[in-house]
Amino acid sequence: MAVACAAQFLIGVDGLAVAIALPAIQSSFGAAAVEGQWVLTAYGLCFGGALLLCGRLGDLYGRRRMLVAGMALFAAGALAAGLAPSLEVLIGARAVQGAGSAAAVPAALALIATLHGPGPGRTRALAVFAATASLGVTAGLLLGGAVTQWLGWRWNFLLMAPFAAAAALAAPRVLPEARAEDAGGPPDVVGALLATGGLLALLFGMTRVERSGATAPAALVPALAGLTLLAAFTAWERRAHAPIVRLDVLRAPGLRAAALGAGLNAIAFTSIVYAGSLYLQDDLGYAPLGASVAILPLDIVAFLVTVAGASAIARRSPRALLAGAFTASALALLWLARAPADAVYARDMLGPLIVLGASLPLAFVVLTQQAVADVPADDRGMASGIFETANHLFGGALGVAVYATVIAAAGGYGSAFLVAAALAACGLAVARIAPRGAA
Repeated sequence: MAVACAAQFLIGVDGLAVAIALPAIQSSFGAAAVEGQWVLTAYGLCFGGALLLCGRLGDLYGRRRMLVAGMALFAAGALAAGLAPSLEVLIGARAVQGAGSAAAVPAALALIATLHGPGPGRTRALAVFAATASLGVTAGLLLGGAVTQWLGWRWNFLLMAPFAAAAALAAPRVLPEARAEDAGGPPDVVGALLATGGLLALLFGMTRVERSGATAPAALVPALAGLTLLAAFTAWERRAHAPIVRLDVLRAPGLRAAALGAGLNAIAFTSIVYAGSLYLQDDLGYAPLGASVAILPLDIVAFLVTVAGASAIARRSPRALLAGAFTASALALLWLARAPADAVYARDMLGPLIVLGASLPLAFVVLTQQAVADVPADDRGMASGIFETANHLFGGALGVAVYATVIAAAGGYGSAFLVAAALAACGLAVARIAPRGAA
């Protein structure tokens, strides 16, 4: 379990540490916010865009093999990012890290589901997997702030490389190999390229809105190209011999609710990671370590919820739990949207952060369990890829691009929290399609 969860832990550390370090990175290279956000977006885009293909590759060629390759690639990208001489090189290294994460995470989730049969054992194992992400986020907050303030932002990457390499070396010694008995054909490389290219073009167009305007060719042309490629991806998947997204797998109600809910939950969380850390440092004048400590209550509560609540969650209706979690998240984000430029932390921020610390991980644990609950064993890599794509693409790539554009256009961080609240409220519709029975 420790090795299988290592990828999830390191990705949690990476996301928060880099978000906290982003103002220092932008200052180091003299980059504007809309350019600097690509340090997060490039990672999230390659992560989310390659997850479907990598999940399928795990089914075909072995999930342990994909976990090892992913951790090795993540280590190489982290080392290159720490030594990057320019923002462009840093963004490229972050893309390599994202590809490594895409290989490792669905393999880890599928391995855990394979090692533990249906029932309380799998529920506890998946809760530990989710708790590992919360623990990684907490570590990322503390380490990101401390390392950035005392050693410099580059060490956030350099310190991660040896741990990822150690996980890659340990996996073959302690994890069994697992692959689908009937994978159904070669991987759908064309589909993966169409999906990744379409998302890249669409997100690039969104980042041009702030500079050129929503109707300018610099924003419209890449956005339309992205939509065209995504439409081509949908058409291709309908006739591909071995698609990376099979429609019959998406008919599983648990997976369908898990994928949609994970995207909305992740994009709500990103508002704290991205807009919240910038708000604390830019508007309220916090140092990187101070901003980390300010967000820490969210992660302490999150860790306690995911560890202590696993058994209770397993006995209750996923539909009811998700409805309550998304409602609480929306209300807490509305509370944050009211915070003024001279906010008092204890009055304006602490309360909603504690609420989000309970609601966001509660939704994530339920959604993680539902992602593989009613999917055949041979398709768990694909199902894990679909779930993690929604989780990380919406949270890491789309979320950052949306909030960067909204903040630049509206001129304040409150607008980002308003958008996040509206998206969290959409989770109530997802709750209606989740299974009624106990998770």
